[in-house]
Amino acid sequence: MFNKLLDDNVDASTVSLLAFWYSHQEVCVRWQNTLSDIFTVGNGVRQGGILSPMLFARYIRDVLTRISGEGIGCNIGGVFYNILAYADDMVLLAPTWFALQQLLNVLVKCCNGIDMSCNLKKTVCMVFNPTCRNKIVSRSFPLFKLGDTTLQYVTEFKYLGHIINNSSTDDADIKREIRNMFMRTNILVRKYGKCSVSVKIMLFKSFCLCMYDTALWNKFNTGSMNKFKSCYNKCLKLFFGYKRSYSVTQMLSELELPSFETVLFNGAVTFKRMCSTSVNKLIVNMCMIMVM
Repeated sequence: MFNKLLDDNVDASTVSLLAFWYSHQEVCVRWQNTLSDIFTVGNGVRQGGILSPMLFARYIRDVLTRISGEGIGCNIGGVFYNILAYADDMVLLAPTWFALQQLLNVLVKCCNGIDMSCNLKKTVCMVFNPTCRNKIVSRSFPLFKLGDTTLQYVTEFKYLGHIINNSSTDDADIKREIRNMFMRTNILVRKYGKCSVSVKIMLFKSFCLCMYDTALWNKFNTGSMNKFKSCYNKCLKLFFGYKRSYSVTQMLSELELPSFETVLFNGAVTFKRMCSTSVNKLIVNMCMIMVM
């Protein structure tokens, strides 16, 4: 990585400082009020460091450039995409089995060149069937190879916290969000149940209204969303001490908190605004396709 920075004409003294810094890393683990023994970390970027995303992006830039230049990918808005990257998560996209295996072969060569390995426990394959059933080519495919390892097909996988499946439905992700809200609320009740109402409102807004992926939901059963709404109202009553039979409308009015529908609406509006102002060509093309 440091050689790559020097190739980019980064000041040598800055690179030397980073090299010394990363070769003398010592960390410990804290569990509640107890600290473990100090141990040395000899590889990887610093967890939570401001420079870490930039350094890692530079480290894998050659990998991304090589794969994106293969001329293989999925046509979205007239542009071919074959790899999506966010921090240390990468997704390969290909229209055929043979094309994806080619991309995997290139990925292995590039990773070996920079002494980086893929997490085989988190590397899986997923096939998305077309909406039109008569366009389905096959319902089974040969297993992919990543180096000497055989990859497995899955029907469901959690990526960046969002559960996706090969049927493109969001019911499983809604259930995940329901579990998270109950879990967060129970923690709040246990630790902050005796706080004032104003403090509770601030805590609930901070820990229970951060549902960043709700704007992605567009295909689900009505029952799943009704369960989520019921979960939202139950968590409010539980944390703020209201009886189960108390009017939800009256409760929201007294607490000056948004209704479930308002939370979803605000999330969708914010998401659409961010997409409409994005300069990323993929996002712009996807927005155009969704509108059409």
